Amino acid sequence: MSTTHRVHYAWVICLAGTLMLFTSIGLGVNVFSAFQPHLMAYAGLTNTQGSFIITVRSFFLLLGMTTANTLVDRLGIRGGGTLALVMVALSSFLFGAVRQFPLYCVAAALVGLSYSWAGMIPASLLISRWFHDRQALALGIVSAGTGFATIVAPVPFTMLIEKFSLRVSFWTEAGIVLVFALLYFLLARNTPEEKGMSPYRLAGLENTPARPRQAPQGLTRPRWYAVLVASFCVGAATSLGISNTGVLYSTAGYDSAVVAQLISVMGLCMMVGKVAYGQVADRVGGRLSNYLIYALVLAGFALCCLADTGSVPLAYAAMIIAGLGMPVSTVALPIWARDLRGDEGYAQGLKWIQSMYGLGIFVIGPVPGALADVTGSYVPTYAIFLGMLALSLVLVGYVYARTQAGGRPER
Repeated sequence: MSTTHRVHYAWVICLAGTLMLFTSIGLGVNVFSAFQPHLMAYAGLTNTQGSFIITVRSFFLLLGMTTANTLVDRLGIRGGGTLALVMVALSSFLFGAVRQFPLYCVAAALVGLSYSWAGMIPASLLISRWFHDRQALALGIVSAGTGFATIVAPVPFTMLIEKFSLRVSFWTEAGIVLVFALLYFLLARNTPEEKGMSPYRLAGLENTPARPRQAPQGLTRPRWYAVLVASFCVGAATSLGISNTGVLYSTAGYDSAVVAQLISVMGLCMMVGKVAYGQVADRVGGRLSNYLIYALVLAGFALCCLADTGSVPLAYAAMIIAGLGMPVSTVALPIWARDLRGDEGYAQGLKWIQSMYGLGIFVIGPVPGALADVTGSYVPTYAIFLGMLALSLVLVGYVYARTQAGGRPER
């Protein structure tokens, strides 16, 4: 089979991974924020019950992270991902069909599992199997699907709620997700061997044997634990930082239209940042790209801490810069696993990094609202997030420096 066909289908796999994350994380989790106020009003839920639905989702997200590799081993990336996307459709159907709080929690549990079973772990494993070169770029494209869903989906689903009903909107989402699950199943393949191919190589290197990536010699157990602590900090700060952006600025007195625009700007910059970061990481390696991406995300969160000044230009600057730095929460994590654990330990390393990421979301999740109740502002929470990100940079930077991992890739 020709090189052209081989390269072409590797990028089809990239499209399949993008579709998977667009559906599981984008539609299943990110877009739920557009449904939640209507769901609470429809079912007469209290704020505590509304928050508990998210807590249930976070718990099963964490459970899914720890079991994602087992699902891949049992069903393959193609079969496991398809099952998880069908679970997203089932959860949307359930959210639209019932008005009972316990059943909403069941639907949230399905979404939490699907976030992990059709999320960054299987997507990263899929890309690692199909791409030897340009892995970071492919990961950036795949993970950009989550931001795209956040931009394009909330408005039409909200219009369906207002024109018809919450049930119609949820069931429309369920139907769309089922179509996407079928498309993913038709496009995805577990390995290049299933198509009679080899992993993607850069032009001119197709016939050059691929060098296996080795774990660095200096990765001691304490240094690996330091990376896991960094993953915990990144998960809490970035995921909760994104989900609380709206209340950060609305509580600070910004107009609702401005707040909506700020969130859209951040979503667009997240998409651009993921693809751009993938390009940079492929060229300069994980070590240098870590410092570049952390410089952006730290500057962005520092500007978020100025929300109470009421400055709209500063708010836009915060969303642009933080959005461009958000690949630290998606593309960077698989790169850490690859750089520090090599090919042989990649799957297990990725599992632990992503599990600690999920644990950070679950453990720190109640803090923003509780702290805002005490202080009247979300700025103190973002100051904590800034500190957690700074700590994660120190830990990751130290481990990379001591192990000399993540240098400029050799061709």
